[in-house]
Amino acid sequence: MIMKLKKQQSGHAAILFVMCIPVLFGVFTLASDGARALQSKARLEDAAEAAVLAVSAYGEEDEVSTQTGKDYVAHYMHDMSNLVDIEVEKLECSELPECTADDNDRPFVEYQVSGRTKHKSWFPGNDVTVGFGESFDVTGMSKARKFQSSQPMDITFILDFSGSMNYDWEGHAPSYMEEEVPKVPGRYSPPSRLSDLKDVVQMVTDELQVYNNSTTGPKHRVAMTGYNRRTVNESSNGKFVIRDQRITKYNSDGYDAGDKFYPKKTINKQFMVKGAAARVPNGDEKAEFTDIMYTSDFASFNHKIKSFEAFGGTASLQGIIRASQIVSYHITNDGEEANPKQLIIILSDGEDFNHYLGQTETLVDYGMCDNLRNAIEGGPVSSEDNKADKIVFSSGSSSGLPTNTGEDPSVRIAMIGFGDGYDIHANTGLLNCVGEENAFSANNKDEILNLIMSLVSEEVGHLAQ
Repeated sequence: MIMKLKKQQSGHAAILFVMCIPVLFGVFTLASDGARALQSKARLEDAAEAAVLAVSAYGEEDEVSTQTGKDYVAHYMHDMSNLVDIEVEKLECSELPECTADDNDRPFVEYQVSGRTKHKSWFPGNDVTVGFGESFDVTGMSKARKFQSSQPMDITFILDFSGSMNYDWEGHAPSYMEEEVPKVPGRYSPPSRLSDLKDVVQMVTDELQVYNNSTTGPKHRVAMTGYNRRTVNESSNGKFVIRDQRITKYNSDGYDAGDKFYPKKTINKQFMVKGAAARVPNGDEKAEFTDIMYTSDFASFNHKIKSFEAFGGTASLQGIIRASQIVSYHITNDGEEANPKQLIIILSDGEDFNHYLGQTETLVDYGMCDNLRNAIEGGPVSSEDNKADKIVFSSGSSSGLPTNTGEDPSVRIAMIGFGDGYDIHANTGLLNCVGEENAFSANNKDEILNLIMSLVSEEVGHLAQ
């Protein structure tokens, strides 16, 4: 009897086992591919975290950042069948409620990297067994914030006011100007590079204002000098004076003698405020701009810049030398000493005009930019000038820029080149002045803004996850 029951039960067990196989296999496949999906999601989030830190250090929202995200995902996601989507986003402080909140004392920029990857299932399933299908997608996202620190900085803009700044972004001149050779096909279409650059400066100061509004201590300040083939600044009686920052030999007719200038003498007098230029090149006198000393009154600063007009050729050496004088005198509207952090940004839409290209390179070789750095930070300076208001020059050395906290000052000099076809590497003098790591190219207004804000954040900020 017992043996008979065992035979009957063994038959039932076999049937039950056969019936359970699809269920058991389904559980196995769900567990296998489910574990893969969870593991893939974790790896994708790791990739997004690494990518967002790299992107935030780079500081731009562009094709390079997107490619950076793709490269990190490809490195982490070995078993993906393809990358469905990658998105890089940069949010300014003004776009983030938590950044503009009253209890936030440090403005920040937030970067986000998100991605979606597709993976082939190991066990896709069929009509009988459960599975994930032929493939499954996973998503991952990470954020990083780049904060401005509690330490403010002084920013010196060296702005190009040459005639080509009136061109549009495709290189077309407005109707009142003769286009440069070769002529660019098409017609002028505003805005001009100059009007966009003015807007960028306005947006930068708007971001700096967020910090200034949150503190009762030292504030961010900005100063500006402009250049074409000369510089313009006010005399003691308030009149605008066009000045040549070079020491140059002239013929009796007032023109440069073979454009002969004296680089060593020019460097010796680098920090000396010059008198009126002996000759103003044709077209340069049509430009209207002047220096603006260090101020935290950004509304007044931008109001002045909005009225400036560009014309004439390009000689960046003029702006760099004049900036040296502005920094060494460091006249502020609040009467305080300089902030310890100093940032100098050269902005131009083209390489130096004609012979000025070689002159800039020569002056850099003679120490023009090293003098500027060492004047601020302290160190050897090949200048004989002893009349600067804030910096003491003695025995071929600078005492350094006095700061409002007593801390040692530091400076970064950078350049941003923009406009159609402008290769920053063609301007060897400027490139050698700032160094390859501080030379950047931009193709539009947004890229210029992103680069400047990245320089500001890199100089005073840190990354936070």
